[in-house]
Amino acid sequence: MKFSSITSAITLAALTVGVYADVFLWPQPQSVTWGDHALNLPSSFKIELAKTHGTSSNLQLLSKAINRYEKLIWKEKWTPVQTAENASNDYAPKATNTLTSLSIIISDPSADLELGTDESYTLNIPQGSGSGSITAKTVWGAMRALETFSQLVQAKSPGASELVVAKAPVTIKDKPAFTHRGVMLDTARNYYPVADILRTIDAVSYNKMNVLHLHLTDSQSFPLDLQSVPDITKGAYVLQGKKLLYTKKDVQMMVEYARERGVRLVPEIDMPAHSASWGAGYKDITTCTERFYLDPTNQWSNRYASEPTAGQLNPTLNKTYEIVNKVIDEVTSWFPDGVYHVGGDEPVIKCWEDSNEVRQYMKEHNVTGTDLLGTFLSKAISMAKSNKKRPTIWEDAVTSSNLPIDKETILQVWTNPASMAINAGYQVIASNYNFWYLDCGHGGWNGNDTTYDEQVPPPIPPEIQAVFNKYPNDAANWAPSNWGGGGGDWCSPFKSWQRVYSYDLTYNLTKAQSKQVLGGEVCLWSEQSDTTTLDTKLWPRSAASAEVMWSGRYDASGKQRDIGLAMPRIFDWRYRLLARGIRAEPLQPLWCGQHPHMCDLNYPF
Repeated sequence: MKFSSITSAITLAALTVGVYADVFLWPQPQSVTWGDHALNLPSSFKIELAKTHGTSSNLQLLSKAINRYEKLIWKEKWTPVQTAENASNDYAPKATNTLTSLSIIISDPSADLELGTDESYTLNIPQGSGSGSITAKTVWGAMRALETFSQLVQAKSPGASELVVAKAPVTIKDKPAFTHRGVMLDTARNYYPVADILRTIDAVSYNKMNVLHLHLTDSQSFPLDLQSVPDITKGAYVLQGKKLLYTKKDVQMMVEYARERGVRLVPEIDMPAHSASWGAGYKDITTCTERFYLDPTNQWSNRYASEPTAGQLNPTLNKTYEIVNKVIDEVTSWFPDGVYHVGGDEPVIKCWEDSNEVRQYMKEHNVTGTDLLGTFLSKAISMAKSNKKRPTIWEDAVTSSNLPIDKETILQVWTNPASMAINAGYQVIASNYNFWYLDCGHGGWNGNDTTYDEQVPPPIPPEIQAVFNKYPNDAANWAPSNWGGGGGDWCSPFKSWQRVYSYDLTYNLTKAQSKQVLGGEVCLWSEQSDTTTLDTKLWPRSAASAEVMWSGRYDASGKQRDIGLAMPRIFDWRYRLLARGIRAEPLQPLWCGQHPHMCDLNYPF
C-alpha cells in the first residue's frame, strides 16, 4: 500500500492521461490513503445499513439515500473526462478482487439536522474481496460518505457496463471545515418554479453543502401564499394570468426533499427595507411605496431605496408589528429549521422620512431613523426567538449602523470584514460580495442607461494623465467602464470559479476569531436570473465555494489549496454534474480537460 495526497493523484493523472485516468473527488476529503488496485463491483453489490440500537426516522431517510446512490452509480457508469476517448486500454487497473457490499454503521442515529450537526465519516474499502464500511456518528455524515463513495466508482473502461472501485485499498477520514455551507437563492426578483428549487437542492447535496437559504421576499414580489395575511399575495407576480406563488404544500414538499438529502432550508423574509411588495395588500403599513427609487436630483444620497422599487415597513405603527408577527409565525411554522433570517439590510431613512406620520413620530419621541431601525429589528428578532428560532440578519445594522442587536443573532457579512462583526460579539456567515456574489459582472439592468453608448474611450482627466506621464507603467490601470473597467454593475467583475475558490473566510482573523465563523453562503441575486439561467449561474461556481467550506482554505499541513491543481478535478466534476441533470456552465474547451495542464496560463506546470 502507498500513501498519496490528492495533489499527487492529480499530478499522476496529468502524466498518464489516455491510459489511466485518476479518481477525481469533489470536494477534497481531509485525509485519503489509497493504493493502486481495483475492485470489481458486481451486479449483486449492496449498500447495507448495519443493525443499530434503537429506531429513528432518520434511518429511514438514510435508507432512501442508500437506494438513491445504488441507482446513481449504476446509472452513471462514470468515465473521467480526462480519459482520452481513443484509449485502447482499460483506464482502470485490472481488477482481480470484488467488493461485495458496503456496510454503514451509525453511532447516533437520532441526531437531528441542524446548525452544528456532526457530518464526519470514515470510509474504508479493502484491497481483497469482501465488504467495505462507512462509520459515522450521524446519518447526515453517512450521506456525505455515500457521495464520496459514488465518486470512487467508475466504469471499467469507457462505455463499459462493468463497474470498479479504482485505487483500492482506500481509507478516507473526512469532516467539514465549517458547519454552515450554503447557497442563497433570491426567489423574489424573479420566480423559480418548485422543480428548480428541488434541482438546486440536489446539486447542493452533491457538493456536500447543507443549507439552501431562500431569500423569499423583496420589494418586487411576495411569493408566499400565507393564510394568516391573505392580502399579502397581492404582492406576488402575475404572469399570463397565473399568480406565481409557493403554497404551504409546496414548501412542505421542498423541506422534506431537502431533509432526505441532508440539506436545511432556511427562509428569509426581508424587512423592514426591501418591502414594497407588502404594500400591494397592506399599503397603510408601508412608506414611500409610490416613489421612484431616486428623486429628481438622481443623487444616490437622496435615494428612497437601493434599487427599484422603493418601499419599507413603517416602524411606528402597531398594525405593522401585528402583520409582521403573523408573517413570522406562519413562515416559521412552514420551515422547521432552527434558523430564521430576518433580513435587515439596506434601510434608507429617507423612505421613512417621506411619511408625515413617521416624521411626526420621530419629532415627538426625539428619535432618529437609526433608532427606528433598532426598534423594528429588536421586535422582529424577538418574534423569531418566540418561535424557537435562532435569528439571522444581514450585517448592516451592526457594522454600518452600530446598533446593539441581540448577541444570539447571527450576522451574515457581505460588505465589511468579518472581524467587524466578530469583534462586536457575533457569530457570522461569510458571503463577501467581492468573492461570492454570483450575479456580478453581468452588466446593468436598469432602463434608459445611456452610459454604454461610447464609441471611443472617454478622455483621461488631466490630473490622472499627469500621473501616467510620470509613471507610464501605471497607465494600464486606467479602465473606464466600457473599456475594460467596471462592466456596468455595482459589483463587477464577474466572479469566476477561480475567484470563488480564492475566498478565505477567516482572512486576517485570529484563531479565536475564526471560531466565530460558522461558515458561508455563495449568493445568487436574481435580477437577471430565472429558470432559464439558474443552473449556469450557480454551477460549477458554487461547487468551488463548496470545496472552500468543506475542505478549508488550507490542507492538514497548513498549505494553501492550489487553484491549478483543483482545475482538473472541477473540470471533471462539472461534467459529472451534467450527467446528474445539473446544467452547469463549461469552464474550458473539452480539449483542455483531455490534455490536463496544457491550457495552463504559466509554463511549466
